[in-house]
Amino acid sequence: MTTTLAHHYYHQPEVFGYECEHIFKRHWWLVTTEASFAENGDYQTFKLMQWPLLVVRDQQGELRGFYNLCRHRAGPLVNDACGRRRDFVCRYHGWRYACSGELLKTPGFDKDEIANPENMGLLPIRVACWNGLVFVCLDEAAPDLSDWLGDIVDIAAAYDNTASMNYDGDVEKTAQSNWKTYGDNSCEGYHVGMVHQALGSSMLRESVTIDNYDNGQFVGFDVSYSDGSDASRAGRGFWIYKFPGLLLHFAEYAFNAESVFPLDANSIRLQRWFWSHSEKAEQHGIDIASIRPNSEKVIDEDIMICERVQTNLASGAYPGGLLSAAQEPGTIYFQQLVRAALSDFTEAE
Repeated sequence: MTTTLAHHYYHQPEVFGYECEHIFKRHWWLVTTEASFAENGDYQTFKLMQWPLLVVRDQQGELRGFYNLCRHRAGPLVNDACGRRRDFVCRYHGWRYACSGELLKTPGFDKDEIANPENMGLLPIRVACWNGLVFVCLDEAAPDLSDWLGDIVDIAAAYDNTASMNYDGDVEKTAQSNWKTYGDNSCEGYHVGMVHQALGSSMLRESVTIDNYDNGQFVGFDVSYSDGSDASRAGRGFWIYKFPGLLLHFAEYAFNAESVFPLDANSIRLQRWFWSHSEKAEQHGIDIASIRPNSEKVIDEDIMICERVQTNLASGAYPGGLLSAAQEPGTIYFQQLVRAALSDFTEAE
């Protein structure tokens, strides 16, 4: 048996602060879809933990990312969530920047007052796309996105990409849960029969294979479905929980992707994007309209149990528990990754 993480890792602000710099900042985060940037000048803003971010397709058609702050005195470039612009003007003092990040105008400053204006452009962040999804990363030393995804790229090749499916929108939810509580839950199928009864009745439980993948640091569930009360599922599928907070769900007729955005030590924001292939769904006897609501039902059920677990963890009463190698191999692996990432913090305590 493997012992669980100690309860304080799930609710102490000091742990969360360490995670921001040593985990969250060093990984790629799915933030939106590539189709959201159909025209040059299209932009979206995001709050990734404490960092204000901006992604834009510049006037040359290149997707770029920046911190959403002016180099003058950290004023915001844009206040709205999305839109289209030819350039960005700071909402504080009016400094102007091109969509490619170059400093264009500095109202109130003499021409020669700012030395090396070429070094005063917007602060860049890394942006990369895969399967119609847009990821950002704040660490220049992190691996490229394809290397970070690892074996996920080959697994995804067995399923339709998003370009061949219909986009069915997204959903956002918040939960009073630590990101690790949600990760512990998402990395095992042990709870499915108790928490997700409709989903559990539609799975061929004896054919589910759970493997841990070092190349990409993720837990993979190879699943098959039978006739059950969740009529939105059929055929074969593959579920992934990628450290630290990316979920991917592949099916023969649909795909969805979810980001787990930590907000603080005791809360998260979840955002999931949906795609489906209506012709293939019909071939499996699936009502295309049932896919998203049934998926949201599973999310709500996970939120319910994770919030209750979080309350118990934060109470300080939980002395720690045991994990089963047979029932919870994915959670064991996930917690191993957490322990490795927090090893210096542990030594400092």
